[in-house]
Amino acid sequence: MKMLDFLALHPVFTRGEFRRAVSANSANSDTAASSHLGRYLRSGRIGRVRRGVFFTPHPGEKVDQSPVDFLLVASRCAPDAVLSHSSALEAHGYARTVFERVVFLTESKLKRFTFRRRPFTPVSPPAELRRLRRSFMLATEVERQGLNCRVTSVERTAVDVLDRPELAGGMEEAWGALSGVPLLDLKVLMEYVRLRGQATLAAKTGLFLERHRKHFAVRNETLAELRSMRPRQPHYLDRAAGGKLAAGWNLIVPADLVEGEWEAVN
Repeated sequence: MKMLDFLALHPVFTRGEFRRAVSANSANSDTAASSHLGRYLRSGRIGRVRRGVFFTPHPGEKVDQSPVDFLLVASRCAPDAVLSHSSALEAHGYARTVFERVVFLTESKLKRFTFRRRPFTPVSPPAELRRLRRSFMLATEVERQGLNCRVTSVERTAVDVLDRPELAGGMEEAWGALSGVPLLDLKVLMEYVRLRGQATLAAKTGLFLERHRKHFAVRNETLAELRSMRPRQPHYLDRAAGGKLAAGWNLIVPADLVEGEWEAVN
């Protein structure tokens, strides 16, 4: 592929993608790729996000002024990067707000960094999944600007944001976003909850599904299984918010949730 054709088709790309596309037949492909990238950076034909990750400005726009798709950037930050939590909600079209922080799963040792005042937060997959070598189970792909991005499925995203709501704007924001999801494959969701093996997470998931029982066509058997997995002692859904006991789930939930004020507004 010709270099300019590659840049036209890749609003965000890695050094490896560039090298494979334009220097594959060169005996010195690494050297050639470095030479071309350096020249394009100096001329303003491309911009750098961080080491090994670049973007192509829109035609006629300067590098520092051209908009960049931050989710597409995150998807290229590590070879195993998978958009997750708030970024997965956004990628699937269910986020209620656009978050400043961009979140993605990776097993690499990548540290948090900032690009254009946006914090990019790499998150290690849950330990129980790493032990099972299933860190990236239930990952799918979405298309952004003609390129594929890996992202956690809607079902995994739902469970993940209930597990770690701080990565999705807080429990109220996560709950409200999820209540606007039109469909969940409960068989897939339950497989994931079982593998996670966390009592409090099972209770959070059960409470959410119980509150949206009709919307998601939740069966009695599903709720019964989740209830059997709940913690033995009461746990806070959000310790800072306090609240009341949802006795069937051994969860202490905020008063606003009890009153149904966390639901999506359609």
